[in-house]
Amino acid sequence: MQADEPGRVDRRRLLLGLITTTLAAGVIPEAWLAEAAYGATPRWNRPFDKWVPITDSFGWRTDPITGATRFHYGTDYSNSGILGYPIRAIAAGSVAEVGYSAGGFGNYVSVLHSDGWRSLYAHMREAPVVGTGAQVAAGQHLGNVGTTGHSTGPHLHLEITQPGGSRVDPESILAGAPYAGAPGTPPSIITEDGLMYLIWSTGGTGYLVTPNRVMGLKSMAHYNLFKRIINSNQAAAQPEVFNALEIDQIQAYLAGTVPA
Repeated sequence: MQADEPGRVDRRRLLLGLITTTLAAGVIPEAWLAEAAYGATPRWNRPFDKWVPITDSFGWRTDPITGATRFHYGTDYSNSGILGYPIRAIAAGSVAEVGYSAGGFGNYVSVLHSDGWRSLYAHMREAPVVGTGAQVAAGQHLGNVGTTGHSTGPHLHLEITQPGGSRVDPESILAGAPYAGAPGTPPSIITEDGLMYLIWSTGGTGYLVTPNRVMGLKSMAHYNLFKRIINSNQAAAQPEVFNALEIDQIQAYLAGTVPA
């Protein structure tokens, strides 16, 4: 990934500035929030919360069903007992497509990430658990490993498409990335003007705005959890204010994942 060019406008910072100004005026365009949430370089993680071996790599291969020599545009992951195991989003984004292809991907979902990156997850056992247009966090559950479509056994077929439309070797992107849901370094919850903004939009989506990211909140219960932080002016890791489950949920959000 290339560093920002000198003089290049940081779209994400600009959008966060617009959000801050608009919040002060009492007007919150939801489209700006969604854009700001995915306006930075993706933060990658692996598609599972544990190590799952690669069984077929990106590149030329003999098709296991037809015997023809074909280019394999993704990476396959599988091991014993993998059927039904949760597949996780490799970065935050929005669901671009959900579908089924009997002679191809089977049940699949495609996620659009920041700057035009895309990921595709194929051969799911049943339809994905997310719908088109849904916002997903890094590590969020998308569906379960299956063997639908053009498949010889349970596995995840993962594809990554870079801006411009070329598919790339997923392992060239994910090598060294943490497992889905692995602890990260939480960003500060204090914005440049000393506030953490909490928003429940008219579209029924909650957002938490920090200086480092805009995060979609999973439910009204999680919105109310962060509202208690703001109202009490307390740090998240204070057991006299928040119980252990609530602390785990807060820390998960601040690490860039959506808790269960």
